Amino acid sequence: MSNSLVKAFRDIWPYLKLTGRYGGRFGIGYLLSLATLVASVGLLALSGWFITATALAGLTVATAQVFNFFTPGAGVRGFSIARTAGRYGERLVTHDATFRLLAGLRVWFFEKVEPLAPAGLRNFRQADLLNRLVADIDTLDGLYLRLLSPLLLAVTGSVALVILSAVFASGTSAFLTVVLAGIVLILPGLFYRLGRESGDSLVNTRSVLRTRLLDFVSGQTELHLSGATARYRESIEQAEAQTFADENSIARVTGLSLFLITWLTGVTVAGVLWLGIHDMQAASLEGPFVVMLVLATMAAFEAIMPLPGAFQMLGQTRRSAVRLSEVAEQKPVVVFPGKSLNEEDDLFSAGRLDIHGVSFSYPTNNSVLRHFNLTLEPGERVALVGPTGCGKSTLLQLLTRDWPCEGSISLNGQLLESFSERDLRRQMAVMPQRIHMFSATLRDNLLMACTSAIDKLSDESLLEVLEQVGLNHLAPEHELLDIWFGAAGQSLSGGELRRIGLARVLLRLRDPDCRLVLLDEPTEGLDPETEGRMIAVLNEELLGKTLLMVTHRPAALELVERVVKLD
Repeated sequence: MSNSLVKAFRDIWPYLKLTGRYGGRFGIGYLLSLATLVASVGLLALSGWFITATALAGLTVATAQVFNFFTPGAGVRGFSIARTAGRYGERLVTHDATFRLLAGLRVWFFEKVEPLAPAGLRNFRQADLLNRLVADIDTLDGLYLRLLSPLLLAVTGSVALVILSAVFASGTSAFLTVVLAGIVLILPGLFYRLGRESGDSLVNTRSVLRTRLLDFVSGQTELHLSGATARYRESIEQAEAQTFADENSIARVTGLSLFLITWLTGVTVAGVLWLGIHDMQAASLEGPFVVMLVLATMAAFEAIMPLPGAFQMLGQTRRSAVRLSEVAEQKPVVVFPGKSLNEEDDLFSAGRLDIHGVSFSYPTNNSVLRHFNLTLEPGERVALVGPTGCGKSTLLQLLTRDWPCEGSISLNGQLLESFSERDLRRQMAVMPQRIHMFSATLRDNLLMACTSAIDKLSDESLLEVLEQVGLNHLAPEHELLDIWFGAAGQSLSGGELRRIGLARVLLRLRDPDCRLVLLDEPTEGLDPETEGRMIAVLNEELLGKTLLMVTHRPAALELVERVVKLD
C-alpha cells in the first residue's frame, strides 16, 4: 500500500474512530452484508451445480430416478430468500447508522466551532463554515458505506472463494489466490492515485461555487447598485466550469474502473473455467463442480466490484476530513474554566463592574481601546457614546469574553477569567448589535434566553413579553408563538428584530441571578413612538440592575444616569 494511501487513512482516522459510537449498528450491517454475499454466491453456485447435475442425471433413466431434486431446489429457494432479506436488512441498518453518524458529526463539529467564535474563526467566512458543516460532513457518509464496508467485504469474499475452491481444485485455488490478492492489493492504491487530484479539486471548487452562490443570492441588491452583477456572475460560471471539469475527470476514472473490473472478472472466470476443465481431465473433477466454481467466482466479484470506486472517492473523503480538521483542531483563544474558581463565594451578588487598564487590538493591528478604565456601582446605569470604530461594541464583547484583552475586568470583585461560562452567562442579559433568528418557531427563539432558573415559563408569560415589546400584531394570539420565520428571520423588519432582542432581554431579567445588562443600540431602527414605548418598558424592568449601554440615539439616554464618551 502506497505512502499516499497510508497518509489518506491517517487523515480520516479521527473520523473513523467516531464511528465507534455506532459500532454495534455498523457491525450488524457488516454481518448482514456478509450474509447477503454468502447467499448470493451460494445461490448462483448451487444453481449452476443443480442445473448441470440435473442435465447430466437426465441422460439415463436410472440416474434420473435416483437424483435428489428436492434438497438442491430447497437450497436455491432458501438462498434466494436469504439474499433478499439480507439486502433489505443491511440497507436498513447501515443507512440508519450512517444518518446517526452524520448527525453526531455535525454536533461534534459544532461543539468544536462554538468555543472558537469569534476570535478563532476570523480566518473563515461564514459561508465556508456552513459548507464544511453541511457538504464536507455529507461527504464523510462514504466512510462506511463506500469505503470500510466494501473493503472488508472484498477481503472476506476473496478469502472465502479461495477456501471454497481449495476444497475441490488446488490449481484453481492457487490461481484465484494470485488474482484476488493482486486485485485487493493493487487496485485500491491505483484508483486512489487516479482519483486523488480530481477529488481534492472537486471538494475545493464545490466549496468556492457554493460560497459565491450564497454571496450572490444574499447580496443581489448591493451587486446591482454597484454594477458588479455581471462580473460576479462570471466568477460563478468559472467556478461552475471548474466543477464540471473535475466531475468529468472523476467520471472518466469511474468508467476506467468499471471497464477494468469487468475485464478482470471475465479473465478470472475464463481462467477458473480453463483450470476446471484441466482438473476434470487430470483429477477427475466432476463437471457440475466446475460450473459451480465458475459461477461462484462471478458472484464473488459482486463484493470486489465496488472496490476501485471506493478508493477513487477516497480523495474527496480525505480532503473533506482535512477541511473539517483545519477548524476542529484549532485551540480556542478564550478558555473558560470547567467550574468557577471561587464557588464558595457569592458569585451572583449586586452586580458591580470594574474595568481597569483594558487595551485591545484586533488581529489586523487596529487598536480600538487603550488603558480604558470604568467602574459601575451596583444598580448604576451608564451609556457609552462616541464615533463609529472607537470600541464601544468591542468593550461589550470583552465583557462577554468573546476576545482576550490586556488589563483586568472584574464582576462582583472577581476576575471574569475565574467564572465558568455557565456562571458568567447567568449573570448577564446581553443584546448584541446584530439580532439572530434561528430557523425555528417564535417560541423557540424566545426560550433560548431562558436558563434553568426560568425554564418553566408558560405561553402566557411569553405572550405577555411580546405584548410589552409590541409584537403581538404579527399573528393572532393562538398562532403567534408558533410562527416560523425561517432562516435569519428574513420576513421581519429591522425594528421587529430589535424588539425580539429586547424580548429576550426581558426574559433574562426574570432570572434573579441576572444582575448585569449589556445593550448594544437597543432602539436602533425604531420609530420615535415605538422607541419611547421600549424605553419606558426597559426603565421599569431595569430597576436594581446594572446597565451598560451603547447608543447614539439621544432618546435612549433617558435610561442612564451617566454618559461616558469614547474617543
